[in-house]
Amino acid sequence: MGSGYEVIRLSDEEVARLQRCYEDLMDLSGCQVPSVRAGAREALACVAQALNGQGLRYELYTATWTD
Repeated sequence: MGSGYEVIRLSDEEVARLQRCYEDLMDLSGCQVPSVRAGAREALACVAQALNGQGLRYELYTATWTD
């Protein structure tokens, strides 16, 4: 039985961009400036949700990508 709607996936370029965002935010989440650190961690949670929604495997707290 079909789902009745089209599944839209990210392009390879979009996946790479999302991974770069994640890696940059991981770096910033350790910043000494409290407001930057908090903002980066909040944004990291949103990016992690997007990665999870696309079925991309990653280690949230290690910046290690798995294939």
